[in-house]
Amino acid sequence: MAQLRVDNKKRIMEEDTMKKRMKKIVGAILAATMTMSMVACGDSSGSANTINGKTTAEGSDDSAISADSPYAGKGFNFSTPETIVMYVLGDKPADMDTVLEKANSEYFEPNLNTTLDIEFLNWSDYATKYSLLLSGGEQVDLIYTASWCYYNDEVAAGAFKKLDNEFIQTYLPYTYAELPEEAWKEIAINGDVYAVPKGKATFTAYNGAVVRQDLIDKYSLTTPDSWDNFKTYLEELANLQSETGVTALNTNANREQLFTLFCQENTLQGVTEGYDFLYQANNSEKAPAPEDIEYAYMSDYYTDYALQMADLAGKGVWSANAINDTTDSQSYFENGTSGAFVWNSSVFTAGDNLESSGLGTYAVYDVTPDTKRSRGAYSVDATAITEKSADPERAALVLDYMKSDVDLNRLLLGGIEGTHYELDADGNRVTLDKAADYPWNGWAWAINRQDEPDEAGLDERAVVYGEHCDEMEFVPEQTGFTFDPSPVQNQYTAVQSVVSEYQQSFALGIYGKDTEKSIEEFHQALKDAGVDAFTEEFIKQYTEYKEANGI
Repeated sequence: MAQLRVDNKKRIMEEDTMKKRMKKIVGAILAATMTMSMVACGDSSGSANTINGKTTAEGSDDSAISADSPYAGKGFNFSTPETIVMYVLGDKPADMDTVLEKANSEYFEPNLNTTLDIEFLNWSDYATKYSLLLSGGEQVDLIYTASWCYYNDEVAAGAFKKLDNEFIQTYLPYTYAELPEEAWKEIAINGDVYAVPKGKATFTAYNGAVVRQDLIDKYSLTTPDSWDNFKTYLEELANLQSETGVTALNTNANREQLFTLFCQENTLQGVTEGYDFLYQANNSEKAPAPEDIEYAYMSDYYTDYALQMADLAGKGVWSANAINDTTDSQSYFENGTSGAFVWNSSVFTAGDNLESSGLGTYAVYDVTPDTKRSRGAYSVDATAITEKSADPERAALVLDYMKSDVDLNRLLLGGIEGTHYELDADGNRVTLDKAADYPWNGWAWAINRQDEPDEAGLDERAVVYGEHCDEMEFVPEQTGFTFDPSPVQNQYTAVQSVVSEYQQSFALGIYGKDTEKSIEEFHQALKDAGVDAFTEEFIKQYTEYKEANGI
């Protein structure tokens, strides 16, 4: 595929494409035999008048909020001012305090008698702090979560509140009305919902690579337009490090950059969000046969991947000390010390920041252009209400408000209109000079709405890139399947612990020539942890789903 340099935050989804996709997904999901009053929201035995907390419908008092509040006259008790603490991932924007002050003074305080406090878990240490935060004594009412960000683990640990039908319809009324039913299906575990998903499905699970185009031009490096060519580019750049001062792929212990690209190259598709069960889709939407599903870390594919990473490590593609490094990989590319960065749409932000600092020029490449791709599930980004929240009802209303009110949503998503962005005559957003102090969608992925404004003045190459993604989209037949790990919870937890122990070492090629021996030790440790029972239960539930839906 030709070189494509892509503008920041490209909106690759056209309205008619989404409508076609919705019809396709709903058609697959409606075949399911689940019978619930609200799909995937579990039982409705909870009562708004008996839920523990303060902002219940019992003893309603909304005299402390504006009569124009969208929650006035709904039977809630807002008599007591509350502070709700929300944790999100990423680095705090420079203008975060200014934006949050405006959100509180104009929205949360007058309309909910609530002050919102947003705290950030940095990319460099969220992996170590996330679970400790939930189990510790700090106030945490709302927290970002996802299939890749401890959703399944924390549900199993009892850290997230189960959101039954009654609770959702009462305390998330506008979100309930707006979210499509498949969003609730995708976030459910065994029919129960423990987090509120975003409202927009995009290609977040598909990765591309942003690279140093100035170095490609200067040194006539290989164009990284395929998986093999990308690896060659990294090796060539590694050989030039003493001259350029640039590490080919300046990565660290907190981000596994290349496994997703490896899976894309081999058309490996996840069966469902989380749990790491894969099958070779070969660009087909057909649901896999149960016998074709493998646990990723026990597969021959993973052994091949680990050997390739050991080879790249041996050629100096990243620092030998990367396993001890916690600096964010994106920051390395932005400050000019990394020759590549691999991720989803964040590669565009990284490239723009590199160029705006005058350190180099960038290009974004689709290194697996012939691979079909599915949009990330709504559940890829979500917000959970914690079990330890003193007022989960007020927390839910805060979340509902920020997701459903367009003006508040855009304030949190992109900053102050007229300062950080503006809308043109066509309703598209134009980036202003202060945008660097509050980048659009820099942290608020879990509250994205379907009507988020497109970016104005898209580069034609970005349009081509987006059109190619649309052309290559597919919707696997098993979309909607979710796994309940509770029957094998002990084995699942033990397996996850083993994976955490080995995963980054294989990703960074730490074992070198001993990689195959270490893989054997890894596999034995997984077996000792109960991976066979875990796999058997996953296949059992998938087979039941497949048979029930006739796919």
